Amino acid sequence: MEYRLEQVNDQIYVLAIWDAEWNTYTNAYIIEEEAGLTVVDSCKEGHLVFLQHALNKIGKTADDVKLMLITHGHEDHVGGETLFTKARKVIHADETPPPGSSISGELLDKGTIGDYDYSTVGYHSPGSVVFFHRPSRTLFTGDFLCFFGDPLSEDGLVSKGDDLRRAWMEYLQGGGVSDLPMFLNGLRIMKDYDADVLCTGHGGVLVGEIDVFLQELIGIGEKSL
Repeated sequence: MEYRLEQVNDQIYVLAIWDAEWNTYTNAYIIEEEAGLTVVDSCKEGHLVFLQHALNKIGKTADDVKLMLITHGHEDHVGGETLFTKARKVIHADETPPPGSSISGELLDKGTIGDYDYSTVGYHSPGSVVFFHRPSRTLFTGDFLCFFGDPLSEDGLVSKGDDLRRAWMEYLQGGGVSDLPMFLNGLRIMKDYDADVLCTGHGGVLVGEIDVFLQELIGIGEKSL
């Protein structure tokens, strides 16, 4: 199984694991902070070995993870939570944690945890949340906005990703979004964070002109209403 570990910026790593069963890259993120590591999402349970290997490659272990932020409760985002026995693990109250897990459904519709602001955007699942890391101006979108099943950008895993942006705009223009008003509301919430980096749940990580990309999507969506 193929996986990639790349640095997004000074604090953040992306782990992208190729899932042959679902034909997509599934992403998890490792953030280095003074209080320890934060992990955003954790791939499937069957991918734990890759998560462990990624931590080891940056000189860390699972015990260094003190906080796990979960964008939503699907198996490809919560499956690795059993690895982090020393971490506080949080998800939105409208999501269902795996049976027997130590994940707390404590997130509200909007709030702050340490250096992260978060907001519920829904659409993909009832309690889908985006997290904004203030120090690096990085937005973690989960599967609300991602590249499920798409190849990586021709410019690489972490890039401006103009080809991926064009593909998303074409997808939206073609009517691919089922609940357009809810999706547009989520895009507006995301745009208000004024992010420099967009870390998605699957596939490419976008760097630069994020506000322009989100506004283009909003403009296309509004014309389609």
